[in-house]
Amino acid sequence: MTLKIACVQSDIIARNPSENFKHLDELFTRIHDDRDIIILPETFTTGFPAEPEMFAETEDGPTMTWLRQKAKERNCVICGSFITSFVSQQDDKITGQQAKANHNTLVWMNPDGTYHAYNKRHTFMGGEKEQLCCGQNLITINYKGWKIRPFICYDLRFPAWLRNRYKDGDFEYDLAILIANWPVQKSYIWNTLLSARAIENQAYYIGVNRVGIDHNNISYIGETKVVNGKGRTVAGISDDKEGILEAEIDMESLTKFRNYFTVHRDWDDFRIV
Repeated sequence: MTLKIACVQSDIIARNPSENFKHLDELFTRIHDDRDIIILPETFTTGFPAEPEMFAETEDGPTMTWLRQKAKERNCVICGSFITSFVSQQDDKITGQQAKANHNTLVWMNPDGTYHAYNKRHTFMGGEKEQLCCGQNLITINYKGWKIRPFICYDLRFPAWLRNRYKDGDFEYDLAILIANWPVQKSYIWNTLLSARAIENQAYYIGVNRVGIDHNNISYIGETKVVNGKGRTVAGISDDKEGILEAEIDMESLTKFRNYFTVHRDWDDFRIV
């Protein structure tokens, strides 16, 4: 059981969703037609951080419309994050009331137009934390026999939030997708943590990062990669240039490794409150 992935390591035009849609349309022509999932970077329409008063979108906004169109055209899942003002039904369960809030939201768009949404848990200081709400819920997406869990950028630094669990012979997730705007000066941390999280969770990790220089003169590292459950990079883009990383991941090899090295049976059980 395999998944065919395309990771889009793109530059992002600051504060210009329409131009970013055009640019991504061009990049998509380089992606093979047999992909199961196409993954875009964090805040792929505006760059980071994005001003919610200008760019927060509703469920019928231009980014959702574009994602639906592309997922239908490509007949595959497309996922990436942007700033939203959705009414968060998940967070309503905690607050007990329906409230409109701005989030950095990863949308997983299916070819039929249905979708899943994950609101970034750990908003970053220096702009995002001050303007956006923190998500309260993990989500797990069941897709083609895989259990997939999405995360966004700064989440990578928080192992408890990313922790996999094993119970009654079953893992909570097999693949983590982490999209980012990760700067060049933190390259070592990006590479180290992706491997560490894959090792400690016995799962594939896919890290998709942007490139280029943003409107705050911050340079981004790229280094988009696929890491297996042993923490080894099995596919990647080694430089900071735009590119498409196409890879195929295999459930059989992951299961074989899990059955051989059963550290998951000794994992501590805990809950985040």
